[in-house]
Amino acid sequence: MLNKAKEELSWYEEHYGEELLAGGEIDDPIKPEENGSEATKGNDQVEAPDTEDGEPMAEAEVTGGAGQVTAGDTAIAEGPDEWDGTRRVYITFDDGPSTSTNTILDILDQYGVKATFFVTGKEGSEYAEVYKRIANSGHTIGMHSYSHKYSELYESLGSFSADLHKLQTFLYETTGVWSQYYRFPGGSSNTVSNVPMDELIKYLELENISYFDWNVASSDDRAGINKDIIVANVMTGVPKFHEAIILLHDAQDKQATVEALPEIIEQIQAMDNTVIVPITEDTLPVQHISNSQ
Repeated sequence: MLNKAKEELSWYEEHYGEELLAGGEIDDPIKPEENGSEATKGNDQVEAPDTEDGEPMAEAEVTGGAGQVTAGDTAIAEGPDEWDGTRRVYITFDDGPSTSTNTILDILDQYGVKATFFVTGKEGSEYAEVYKRIANSGHTIGMHSYSHKYSELYESLGSFSADLHKLQTFLYETTGVWSQYYRFPGGSSNTVSNVPMDELIKYLELENISYFDWNVASSDDRAGINKDIIVANVMTGVPKFHEAIILLHDAQDKQATVEALPEIIEQIQAMDNTVIVPITEDTLPVQHISNSQ
């Protein structure tokens, strides 16, 4: 099974490039005119899903970490100037909470690992308890939009702002956490927003909110992917960075992600001079589009 995973990973690298695969370009959503219709992701209706079937991010600038290695037109973050010798790995989950979240939290507890959850807005007492458990367990809660509906979220700066503050207030009222971390649905380099992304980035900066992309793509939202390929994708990417931000998904239909998580944690914990930590105010963001240009 592992040999098959390696063969499929080699195919991905041959077609997309090893650096870009680790850099997360495949999560760039399909343009609306190419998508044809809205697609369902988990329980949310979205216009362009967080899928790895999008166009390559060849023109995106990836920042985060002072040392950068350039692959074509894409800059790959390498970590801080004064690296202290410890690799920091951030396991992040998009799209939750879901029926899988408690199982994910159980696994993280089992290994003593703290992660980061970029959540959406889900109402109901059953979800409220999950939000609270994430916060009370010491994990970081970030925002991934309330609605996760691209057509509404990215319609205008006003619609983006309204969605952002609806989620921020909702999370505060539910957990007591005033989140200051954001991940754009589709990433900061998405091609579906009607608003220039640099305007949304500047708005987040004015609101004192940091946004985070990723530099290690698990490809766990690719149809038919299995846990072995997810593990292989992650463990190909992590060693390349001093600060590795892994993109995973927390959704009912992502059981392969749940199955892969223990092995991912075990392999990372076995690496020398490597720790798994949650995103905090001290974390150097990985960003596909930089606002400091």
